[in-house]
Amino acid sequence: MKFNCSKESLMGALNIAQKAVSSKTTLPILEGILFSVQDKNLLLRSTDLEIGVEVIIPAEVEQEGAIVLSSTITGELIRKMSGSDVFFESDDHNQMKIECLLSNFTLKGLATDEFPDFPEIIEDHIFSIESSVLRELIKGTLFSVATNENIPVLTGVKIELQGNDINLIALDGYRLALRSGKIKESLEEDLSVIIPSKSLSEINKVLSNYIGEVIVKFSKNQIFFQIDNTQFTSRLLEGEFINYKQIIPVEKTTQVRVNRRLLLESSERAALLAREGKNNLIKMDFNQDQLILTSNADIGDVFEIIPIVNSGESLKIAFNSKFLIDALRVIDGEEFIMDMTTSVGPGVLLPAEGNDFIYLILPVRVAEEN
Repeated sequence: MKFNCSKESLMGALNIAQKAVSSKTTLPILEGILFSVQDKNLLLRSTDLEIGVEVIIPAEVEQEGAIVLSSTITGELIRKMSGSDVFFESDDHNQMKIECLLSNFTLKGLATDEFPDFPEIIEDHIFSIESSVLRELIKGTLFSVATNENIPVLTGVKIELQGNDINLIALDGYRLALRSGKIKESLEEDLSVIIPSKSLSEINKVLSNYIGEVIVKFSKNQIFFQIDNTQFTSRLLEGEFINYKQIIPVEKTTQVRVNRRLLLESSERAALLAREGKNNLIKMDFNQDQLILTSNADIGDVFEIIPIVNSGESLKIAFNSKFLIDALRVIDGEEFIMDMTTSVGPGVLLPAEGNDFIYLILPVRVAEEN
């Protein structure tokens, strides 16, 4: 094979392809990226057998062919080269010669025979969504995914589709995150799948510099994202997701309207001391027109007052500071609503206007103070 391409385009493609390269594997072939040239394109492919990526960029092709090159070494070499174009030429022994200006390297590659095929996507269902909407949905839920694998489906995010509404839901046993948005067309049937959190995290990185439409296709076992010149596929998790709707309380005895920025900044200050304590918690005393926020640790105490509008009863409650801050950081808008029932019931964070998110946080039980 013999071809050349833009160094800038190649680095962008390598950065994306490296997201699916396996870091822990007994198969050396999975530590590489498949380079394949034909017509006027260079295709890069990588997989860890759970997720897969294909990126296509323009290339000037003299001789077609394919080879697998080390992801790490190739990426570092290209990154450190000077010049605007990179020239590649391989021989019959899977050795790749790489040139850029006055630099000249030869890398040993692998034959492509054992490299896994890109999964064939059965387009049972298809929809499109704006990249900005998908980014917000992912950012607003990913932090609530379970990190242990006791219940495997909770290590993923549930995607629900109904008409032209899309919901992403994540929960870890202590908190729940639900974010809602719109897809471009209305689906004829209600659908839901569970996608691994790792896959969504990598997709979000690919979306970071992309503005446009994302086409999503999925079947029973696979989901497929078309993002500009990149194709990203992931396996889906099997199993029954927890009925999250039963977890969200329908009643409330305390409902407060709070300024998001004031509470976030106050919580972050309190968390500086809370993290030095045993429970990493902050205590909240909701009165009729003010919230008193406190945190106690061996190194000192925090006492802050935040104005609120309370349309219910006064209430004292405590939360894990990290869980509260995580939710506050992804909430949009100047104000939000917080519903509560008792000091041992969950706190539910809702938008002041609209219905684009629900965040639920279980409280921390604390001893009654005299």
